[in-house]
Amino acid sequence: MNLTEMVLSAWTSLMSNKLRSFLTMLGILIGVASIIAIVAIGRGGKAAIVSIIQSNRAQQTIQIIPTELVQPGLPQPGQVLSFSTRDFDIARQFSGVQSVYYTLSGQGVVDFGGKQVTASLNAGPSYMDELSHFVVVQGRMFSNVDVIARRRVGLVSQSLAKKLFGNTSPVGKVVTIGGYPMEVVGVTASTQFNLLSGIFGSDTFYFPATTAHDLFPWWDISEMDVQVAQGVNKTAMAHQIVTALNINAHNAQAFEDASGFLVGVEQTVGKITAILTLIIGAIAGIALVVGGVGVMNIMLVSVTERTGEIGIRMSLGATRRAILLQFLIEAVMITVLGGALGILIGVIGAQIVSWVTKLHTEVSWFAVLVGFLFSIIIGVLCGLYPANKASKLNPIDALRYE
Repeated sequence: MNLTEMVLSAWTSLMSNKLRSFLTMLGILIGVASIIAIVAIGRGGKAAIVSIIQSNRAQQTIQIIPTELVQPGLPQPGQVLSFSTRDFDIARQFSGVQSVYYTLSGQGVVDFGGKQVTASLNAGPSYMDELSHFVVVQGRMFSNVDVIARRRVGLVSQSLAKKLFGNTSPVGKVVTIGGYPMEVVGVTASTQFNLLSGIFGSDTFYFPATTAHDLFPWWDISEMDVQVAQGVNKTAMAHQIVTALNINAHNAQAFEDASGFLVGVEQTVGKITAILTLIIGAIAGIALVVGGVGVMNIMLVSVTERTGEIGIRMSLGATRRAILLQFLIEAVMITVLGGALGILIGVIGAQIVSWVTKLHTEVSWFAVLVGFLFSIIIGVLCGLYPANKASKLNPIDALRYE
């Protein structure tokens, strides 16, 4: 019997017990599919976060924060915890500075016609959609003119719009926040970066930071973001602005540059993603091992059931090597089919996760190759013992076996 005949014989054997063959390969299938899907989700999540961190706006932004916010212990009297209008004016004086802005966030009750919903209040510049990762799906984003004029306009998230306005359009309606009327000019939806809010919804109201500071002056401005032009040395510019703020405005080490935080976040995200992928991948690897044990068990049963057949083949001249190869090919075929189906289901599963959660996923061809090779290796390792046992049967004893 040549190799082709052995492969056809193994295929015929598998097809004669389809359900048992499928159940045998199920462990391999689940293990490989889990590895493919987990690695795809992990790579997609990391890529989404890094793309946000490495965006042009983030790359050209200097973040300045009060030193006391990163120091241990409670704030002391006289310490600076918030930026003043003068601080912003000082930062704007430097050549190469394109814009200086701040963001504010908190919680409040949004009221419309007696309906009240506690929502997140996020205030920022006219390009807040880029900073908070949302898109305007109805109406418009508040403009730079709205920010400068401190207009009482804002946008509601889809979740908040549903609760306050039902199926009617919220654009043009007036809500009240803290007793102040605010006109709704748009509706927002989360981007893929906001995974949880995309799935569960988030009640959020976005409006100009200047309006927020005007209406709620007790909100501390705890971060100044300075956008610089392309080509400007960000590190040198940050040093100049921080020095100017500390010496000219406060005569103390009141503020510091926190721009390096994003680099640290990127590195931390990479490490966390790698560790989580490794841990969950190891758990999926256990499924592969369990699946391999199942293959070995079924092959041992198959050898026992086909002892008579083995005796007949040996009596007709089949060598021990041919018997060993026949059962080994059968075991490898089970695990390879399981691995191939696992790859297919893993890729489809990653696409389904991406479609449901709106999170980008990236299928790793390296993970596909590793999963496929593992399925072959497990087939060889777990099929070797039953195949070797079959090849060492005594032909006379095998023929007498009932």
